[in-house]
Amino acid sequence: MRTIGKLLVGTVLAGAVATGIAAAPAASASAATATTASAATTVSAAQTYSNAWKRFDRGDGRFEYRWGRSGGRYRLDFRMWDRDRHDRDYSFFDVYYKRDGRWYHYKRFNSKSFYGNRIVFGRDVDDFRIRGGYGHGGSYGWGGYNYR
Repeated sequence: MRTIGKLLVGTVLAGAVATGIAAAPAASASAATATTASAATTVSAAQTYSNAWKRFDRGDGRFEYRWGRSGGRYRLDFRMWDRDRHDRDYSFFDVYYKRDGRWYHYKRFNSKSFYGNRIVFGRDVDDFRIRGGYGHGGSYGWGGYNYR
């Protein structure tokens, strides 16, 4: 059963990557055929939202994220997965936001398999940062902060 589960997770990840690759040419083709007014809007939207996923690792935890800003709000998409689901350790993902010059903890996510989420921050948020960790029982090996 372990082999089937690993095959399923690998297939899902490969499909997600293929979908992102297939969507990129379609987006650029539609931008090329747009009128000049809508092309300017498309370019400005592309500058505020990155389709490229940034990746970092911590222990057996793998983390990917991308972010954007639209309508004065930050958006954060992230995915995380744990390569070794049969040990006692989990992958952890912390999200912090900055408002009025102070950093606040938003939420901690954890997973023993695969997890993905999208966060849309309020208009009053000035910045955000994330970090990944790996461990159990309150003893986590945290990586450094990743800023947008």
